[in-house]
Amino acid sequence: MAERYKHLAGFEFSDVYVRTQQIIGFAAQKGSFDDPLEQRDTAIFFYYPQKSPEKKWAVRYLGEATGVHVCPVFKPNERWVIVTDDGEVYIVGQGDDDWEDAISKKSNLYFSNVKSISKGHAIAVGVRRKVFLRKAANRWIQLDNGLFPQGDKTDLEHAGFRDIDGFSGNDMYACGGTSDLWHFDGNLWKQIDLPTNAVLENICCAEDGFAYITTNYREVLKGRGATWAIIEQQETTEVLESIVCYNGKVLVSTVSEIYIVDGTEFKVANLGIPAMNSKAHLAVGDGILVVGGRDEATMYDGHSWSVILKPT
Repeated sequence: MAERYKHLAGFEFSDVYVRTQQIIGFAAQKGSFDDPLEQRDTAIFFYYPQKSPEKKWAVRYLGEATGVHVCPVFKPNERWVIVTDDGEVYIVGQGDDDWEDAISKKSNLYFSNVKSISKGHAIAVGVRRKVFLRKAANRWIQLDNGLFPQGDKTDLEHAGFRDIDGFSGNDMYACGGTSDLWHFDGNLWKQIDLPTNAVLENICCAEDGFAYITTNYREVLKGRGATWAIIEQQETTEVLESIVCYNGKVLVSTVSEIYIVDGTEFKVANLGIPAMNSKAHLAVGDGILVVGGRDEATMYDGHSWSVILKPT
């Protein structure tokens, strides 16, 4: 039975990440979460499933932040890259354990996610169509070719980004804002027309060759290139929190349930998951699926479930 890690007291998980089967990360904060501009105590917890009980957990306290985003990266070398909402950067792994230079010296930048695509570099995205790639330590380059067709006069009132994913570094999609979806071919960004006016939230480029996007209308968009369709659903009125692809299956989570997108169907996924009070956060990598709740987590290795943490 999993025991409560004492340093987690008072913290609530805001997301979960997989670097390898042996290293799982959890972003966590304290606070009410009622005010998105509130500065909260922020930490990253690391879980090592194969270590002895007294060495299974480690923590890095980051001070106060409104929000934090994490990803494992494999280029230029394997690390954890941690980005705060305002673009501060912390690096952990392979001998690194400290703050780096901020993503940009420009003020008033806001970042909403960071991801590594195809085990590549870290790519951070934010509102007003900001996309930055971490080329090396203390060096981020902006990927903006084509994103601002009218230059400084481009209307960004309803523009993204909230998330990014891709089939490769030369085949990526970034989304956010009101139907604001763009494709990157390794050189140029091009905007894609969608059959919705919803706000785009999370994106997953799945093993079936299609990209899937959740929206604030509680629907899922499926497509690639210029062809997209809406998968409507009547299963839940809860916010669609996470979307991932695991073993060829596209999974979507809400606070209380996990669903599968199968063709044009959206239905409850019968995964045999151990009882959990909340299931909002999903992460995949290195053959495993991790489900995280407010103060609990469990993992699936393709054969069986293992409880990582039980709630107090």
